[in-house]
Amino acid sequence: MHASLTKWAIAALCLAVAFPAQSQSQRPVLVAQATTVERSAPQLPPSNYELAAEDTVFVWRDLDSGKETKEYVKEHDGRLMQSSFGSRRSFAYVPDPWADNENTKEADIEPLFPLEVGKKVSFYRQPRAGRTQDTVEVVRTETLTLPFGAVDAYVIETTSKVLSGSWVGKATVWYAPSLRWQVRWEITDNAGDNRRREVTEVQQP
Repeated sequence: MHASLTKWAIAALCLAVAFPAQSQSQRPVLVAQATTVERSAPQLPPSNYELAAEDTVFVWRDLDSGKETKEYVKEHDGRLMQSSFGSRRSFAYVPDPWADNENTKEADIEPLFPLEVGKKVSFYRQPRAGRTQDTVEVVRTETLTLPFGAVDAYVIETTSKVLSGSWVGKATVWYAPSLRWQVRWEITDNAGDNRRREVTEVQQP
């Protein structure tokens, strides 16, 4: 009996050495890992950059201040987008925020259309600051999650440079063919301009 107990004691000792007891702090803890669900880029057909109907209202939110502003769409003139943004008149040959009928020929931006990823156009403007070169490129498609739902958009980047000065501006616009309007803007320049906003609501006429 004593010999048998000794054998069991030796066996227990071996198990204790092989699998030592763990304190609460030593026990492995399972940590939930955050996972990011990546969406593939949406497949969008070529788009002629059609503009929303007159009297459509887009509510914009400033992504830095949170302030909301309503944009009232006016009748467009060819490719010239026209609207009232708050108390300010807004007009441009979108997606280039600096090109308009006062400094740009509409025909110069026309080769960008219909929109397709990879298309690019470069042209010259003549604003008060002096002769300026703009390059506009359709860089990708993307799905934005906005307060009213998911929206597929073309992402278009513009770089604008005054040839006789130091001013440089960069803009990125997300244009949603389903809404016939831009739903997000990011505009910066080396003179201190820095604007980021996106649409939070659409009111159809």
